[in-house]
Amino acid sequence: MIKRTLAGLEVSALALGGANFGGLGSARRLIGQGNSEAEVHALLDCGFALGITLIDTAGSYADGASESMIGRWLKTRSPAEREGVRVASKVGLRGGLSAGNIKMEIERSLDRLGIGSLDYYLAHVPDPETPWPLVMDTMARLKEIGLIRAFGLSNVSREDIRACAVTDERPTFIQNRFNLLDQADTETDVMEACRQEGLAYTCYSPLAGGLLSGAYSYAAAVREGSRLALRPDLYAHLWEPGIGARIEALKSIAESWGLSLPGLAVWWLAHHPKVTTVMLGARTPRQLERLVCEAVDFPFDAALFNAADQASRNGK
Repeated sequence: MIKRTLAGLEVSALALGGANFGGLGSARRLIGQGNSEAEVHALLDCGFALGITLIDTAGSYADGASESMIGRWLKTRSPAEREGVRVASKVGLRGGLSAGNIKMEIERSLDRLGIGSLDYYLAHVPDPETPWPLVMDTMARLKEIGLIRAFGLSNVSREDIRACAVTDERPTFIQNRFNLLDQADTETDVMEACRQEGLAYTCYSPLAGGLLSGAYSYAAAVREGSRLALRPDLYAHLWEPGIGARIEALKSIAESWGLSLPGLAVWWLAHHPKVTTVMLGARTPRQLERLVCEAVDFPFDAALFNAADQASRNGK
């Protein structure tokens, strides 16, 4: 497994995201449509065996069920094994980022996870009612009393990053949506702002809601029950005529190099010079193992990286 440093702690370059654990993200209407607890534990066992040391979740995922499932899995590991696992969670999607809500939610998250402190805690989304300096102050206090080791931001813009940069206590990393088909953060200067402020960049949705799974054709209707159909708020902006050519070009490149399309998508992110960690949302151990093995075992090649980058932008 490729190792990276995130906020002073060693983590795997590929992390296991818990958005599918018990539901699909934070949508209450989709609770129960994600992985069952037995499936979650099998995924976590597989990820641990593959060298994944970072688990990413949120207090709002399946109304807390994701954290609870992870917490019960952690209890099955030995103290030595548990010591090597880093856990990240998020707050603010429900209830906002006021000091009161953050303090209430961190206690709930720690209780569900069955741990005394979080390695990483992220502001899940910006809160227009709470200025960033106040959020940073609250996070700093949680760090001072030992409830978290480091804090970051998720789903933020360049302006959000710069608003936090003026505070004494600053975030150490961000987590945004980024993949071969959705590279907005390179166009809106989010990554450049991270470089200027010394923030690590982590990303989620490496397969663009399934578009990079190889199962979609633009001419076909969106498959009922798919992530693209269930979460149009996140992925509908990608469903446009040019997407078919981009996907086919990427598929052709992957095949010519002996990779699957999803394997190429994760490999490209794992070797991206501006990405520290990639959150994987595999649904089965078999999917997870294939993604990890292709991304980690296939050596870096600048020609392949550049070819995939070019095809992702213009379909050629």
